[in-house]
Amino acid sequence: MQKLNAGFTLVELMIVVAIIGVISAIALPLYNDYISTSRDGALVSSMATMEVFQEDLLMRTGAYGIGTTADTSLFDNVGWDPRDSGKATYVVALVGTTGYTVTATDNSGYVLCRQFPGGVACP
Repeated sequence: MQKLNAGFTLVELMIVVAIIGVISAIALPLYNDYISTSRDGALVSSMATMEVFQEDLLMRTGAYGIGTTADTSLFDNVGWDPRDSGKATYVVALVGTTGYTVTATDNSGYVLCRQFPGGVACP
């Protein structure tokens, strides 16, 4: 009588490990790009909302507001409080007399800077 061996051979296990390695090598960079894109989207969305408040302030007072969300001076000056309060810090600085820059830093240390009006990346 012949005894049947049940299980996987070493070659089969090595093939599975190689397939998992290839899938991981492809998926990890794509996942990191996805996270970066979503992080940009959240910060840019908050900046666009703040732009509306800045334009309103410009119409009412003739000047843009400056400040930071870290010490609530941005809320006091502009009236804007971000939805992601506590998850990111926003700093607004004037650029000449016709614009301002917004620098956003999230909790992971990721920094995004935009110059307004226009919303273009900071030089």
